[in-house]
Amino acid sequence: MERRRNRRPPGAAAAFSYRGGVRIAGTVLACDASTGRDLTFISSAAVAPQARLGGGDRGRRQLLLTETTLALLGRTGERVRRAALCAGYGRPFLLGEVRIELFPSGHLPGAASLLAEVEGRRIVYAGSLGVAGFEARTAQALWMDATFGHGRFAFPERAEALAAARRFTEEALAAGRQPVLLAAPRGDALDLAAALAEAGIPSRAGRAVLAAASDFRRAGLPVAPLLRFAGRLRAGEALLWPPDSRDAAIVRALPSAAFALVSGWAADSDIARRLRVEAAIPLSDRADRARLLAYAAATGATEIALAGSGAADLVGVLSGDGRRAYVLGPPRQLDLLPPGAVLRTEPCPPHLG
Repeated sequence: MERRRNRRPPGAAAAFSYRGGVRIAGTVLACDASTGRDLTFISSAAVAPQARLGGGDRGRRQLLLTETTLALLGRTGERVRRAALCAGYGRPFLLGEVRIELFPSGHLPGAASLLAEVEGRRIVYAGSLGVAGFEARTAQALWMDATFGHGRFAFPERAEALAAARRFTEEALAAGRQPVLLAAPRGDALDLAAALAEAGIPSRAGRAVLAAASDFRRAGLPVAPLLRFAGRLRAGEALLWPPDSRDAAIVRALPSAAFALVSGWAADSDIARRLRVEAAIPLSDRADRARLLAYAAATGATEIALAGSGAADLVGVLSGDGRRAYVLGPPRQLDLLPPGAVLRTEPCPPHLG
């Protein structure tokens, strides 16, 4: 794949740069960064693997995040707690002469966006926005994850998608089959477990989902009961499994599995086809195109930096009328789908929401 160059707006100095993470000009802030010794803002527990918090430099940089996000990092959070500066939503503080405020992004429990006021300029690092519960702040400059910014991503209400997943599960069980719901371990899979539990359907899960559930419980968040999957499903049970492990031998051994992709990526027919699922249910904990556009408009930002597989598509939509939009992010992101699962050349983010 050709490496995509970061593009900055012409004219005025950009509010953002990219070097192992997004850097905010005029500050020591590095957002969701994997390298450096600056103060690193961690927007959610979902980005911890990319930020390499368990890496060898964890003792040489300070972390800015919410207490809930720190708790959701599990053992990694315990190891880095001494380097953590925990801040609550809507409680501004000064970092030198820079005013900082964290506020809800709606992505996961504890997930946050960041507002930095630098020499009279308001700069927002939104991170990954959720589908509900996020807040907006007025700003001159904005960075946001536009993974689902392409026009093909228009998600139904979350309750509607959960109901569709429950119906798929019930119909598979009624047909004597074994329902396997492919969903991201954090957020989507745990919400599915709760929806199925309400319908009286017990769920089993693999290691990644069980680990996420354990982290949520330690953070004091409610989690539906989950059973460990060891290769067998009993009558009436469903399996929650990560999409990137669709072809794991232990799952292939199920005698009559019925697969459904329950993810924002289900809106991409190519991915659903390559994952060989019988149902594609677009359940996402991250904002789709319409929500991203509405958020950008609500901030009033005239400089908009975007990253993720839908960034290039949104640049043209957001540019104009005094606004300048550009792509700024890693040249290539890893995806967790099986090799060859994505037909398009757009990279999938590490978190399949």
